[in-house]
Amino acid sequence: LKQAFSEVAAIKYEQVPEYRHIFSLRYRIRKHKLLRSLERKTAPEPRAHTGRFRLKYLVLAVIMACVLVLAGFTCYYIINGFSFKVYKDHSVVEYLDIESGKTSIEEEFYLPETNEIIVENEYLASTWRIIQYNYNNHNLVFHQNTVDSSLNINTENRIVELTYVGDCKAFYIEQGEELILCWFQDGYIFTITGSLDKETAIELAKTARIR
Repeated sequence: LKQAFSEVAAIKYEQVPEYRHIFSLRYRIRKHKLLRSLERKTAPEPRAHTGRFRLKYLVLAVIMACVLVLAGFTCYYIINGFSFKVYKDHSVVEYLDIESGKTSIEEEFYLPETNEIIVENEYLASTWRIIQYNYNNHNLVFHQNTVDSSLNINTENRIVELTYVGDCKAFYIEQGEELILCWFQDGYIFTITGSLDKETAIELAKTARIR
């Protein structure tokens, strides 16, 4: 929360125009009166911070974070090793342990073709691969990314749930009739997107093989 608040504050500070504020005469008169009254009083003894005092500021920090999110500012959270930078209508997802992954496509993974799964299109670049399948007459997309890639995923009004593909860390998001399953395996980030349920998506993900 402290990091997110600091970044938002820095951005907002840069947008504030530079100008010199001139205090009113009424304000300056009241300020001088207040200062003179304080000079005539003895300084109060410092009061120790109680647990309730600290709790108050913790609650205020949580409320401020919620207000920032509702106002459209970004926030951050981590699920199963994936970091989420949340904007108003999407999230930028990255895998945190970059050192354990690969930064180029060294092996090409695929889902084995069956009577239910047929390859329709395939696209290849240096840091990603996309294979479009026909799965029971529905569109199914299998995506392979390098570990230093970032994914833009629609998370607006949707819940991110953690899960596993075998022993691999994963998460999934339900988007109406579609589901996105994302997991880290063998140095790459994989996603499966299509009109299927969580259990089916996980079973398909377990079949991913090196070509």
